[in-house]
Amino acid sequence: MVVQDFKTLGVDPLLIAFLTRSNITKPTEVQAGTITAAITGRDIVAVAPTGTGKTLAYLLPIATRLRADKPSPDNKHFADQRARLRAIVLAPTRELAQQIGKEAEQLLGGTVLKSVVVWGKSAISTQVAALKAGADILVGTPGRVRELLDLDACSLAWINMVVIDEADRMLDMGFTPQVRALMERMPAERQTFLFTATLRRAVEDLANEVVREPFRYGGNSTAARTIPTAYDCRDAAKTPLLLHLLKEPTRTGVLVFTRTRRRAGWVAGALKRHKITTGLLHGDRSQKQREAALDGLRTGANRVLVATDVAARGLHVPAIRCVVNYDLPPMDDDVIHRIGRAGHASDFAESFVFVDVQDRARWSRVALALEIPEALTPDPEAARLAPKKRGITPAPKPAPTGVNRPLRRSTKVILALRGRLKVAKTARENAAAQKGRLRGKQSNKPIGAKVNVGKGIKSNPGAR
Repeated sequence: MVVQDFKTLGVDPLLIAFLTRSNITKPTEVQAGTITAAITGRDIVAVAPTGTGKTLAYLLPIATRLRADKPSPDNKHFADQRARLRAIVLAPTRELAQQIGKEAEQLLGGTVLKSVVVWGKSAISTQVAALKAGADILVGTPGRVRELLDLDACSLAWINMVVIDEADRMLDMGFTPQVRALMERMPAERQTFLFTATLRRAVEDLANEVVREPFRYGGNSTAARTIPTAYDCRDAAKTPLLLHLLKEPTRTGVLVFTRTRRRAGWVAGALKRHKITTGLLHGDRSQKQREAALDGLRTGANRVLVATDVAARGLHVPAIRCVVNYDLPPMDDDVIHRIGRAGHASDFAESFVFVDVQDRARWSRVALALEIPEALTPDPEAARLAPKKRGITPAPKPAPTGVNRPLRRSTKVILALRGRLKVAKTARENAAAQKGRLRGKQSNKPIGAKVNVGKGIKSNPGAR
């Protein structure tokens, strides 16, 4: 049976009113498949591509259950503000945490519930103050949550719902020990949501540790929602090919993924030199620079955003309509997350992949995982950039023979040595001649006269 509205899923009516104001009237597949089981209290393991509405798939059940479990005025929840915290969402990156926090704040705007978002590499004092003021839902990165626990700014002793978002990315970034340490500080009787885009063996092992008899949604493989166009292109021709794609004036909201931060800077600089408004996003940028880059794409001030995989997970930017994989990512699964960035605001989305010679085998594996054709499209710029042959190609000149034959290397060395010897002999002869002239001048003086003693000239003591 196809679910047509959120009321059938059991979502709180106050939250449905917010969804209606936001023009969200029909649940997505992952929302329709998991919300009912989550509201009833079951653990969830969901496998779905990025950009399919996973955030609301766990925020709606959490908010619905929190509103149904209101603390009474005489309850200890009001005696200790830390006890008010009953749900936590763990995200791998600060950008994803901020995005989830923004959606949670909008969703809870018409309720008494409150959410706080925390992330690293930012002032911790304001985050401590926000938690001490009271929060029902905490959204943050694992590292910053542990720092706040060490400062006693919050407690996980009253947590009854926990979400591990982008679990596969969490494992790739090395957060597994921190996630396990945080889970150990929570009550054993809790509800756990684990959302991932791919279900690898490591993710399955983590799920077996943290969930109990879960409701499962999705399978082991994830098909791409947007079919990418793969170009066969050399590394040196990737920038001209990107400029060729950007010649289309209607192609806006372009997100370009590169392999490294340095390559991201190079590509962004090349686009700016061609008068294309471009933003830059990678791990070395400050928080202010990151927010400015994303805002530039959202508002349309920048036509292109060049980024590393820091922007590949969970970000909901409606302005993104085209994704270009300038380089294939280190992990094959990351292509799924990159492609999932496009088409959030509408059904229109397009994606391109630049495949170099050494990446063809990897692209075959990625295409198999995405269930798409692996055929490569020829580079349209290759013919223009190739050297052109004009007229008839002249016949190669015959190799010179006889006296015109070029000298061998050994002959050149002998001639060079002969020239040096000749120069040295001439220098010796000149020195000897100068020495003889000097002696002739001294011999003309009277016997016994004083003479100037030079190098190699003996004084004349005179007659005895």
